[in-house]
Amino acid sequence: MASQFTVKTANRQGSDLIQSTIINDLIEEDLVIADLTEHNPNVMFELGIRMAEDKPVVLIKALGTGPLFDVDNMLRVFEYSSNLWQTTIEKDMPSLREFIKGAWENRASEKSYMKILRGAKFKAV
Repeated sequence: MASQFTVKTANRQGSDLIQSTIINDLIEEDLVIADLTEHNPNVMFELGIRMAEDKPVVLIKALGTGPLFDVDNMLRVFEYSSNLWQTTIEKDMPSLREFIKGAWENRASEKSYMKILRGAKFKAV
């Protein structure tokens, strides 16, 4: 089965404001892949924007990456080999494809992060 996705990054030619490109892509694109390996604050911020839009996101990180508060315990994260040799990439790709396919097929789930949070009823203390 061939993919119908086109892979893009915010690194494009031209002189537009990269932050605008990133934010607009996060809001408008059908599917986003976020690599959490480096615990980069910008990636976490961008993930928050995507999740607030309640759109599908694929979370990945290298094996051995430390825990990520409010991510590891709530969301599924694909772990790939940090040895980016051709043999390890070839080994990880089938599982990664299935992980991405699952995120796409479950994009309308009633169990999304935001739907669960918005449905939670909290009493004032």
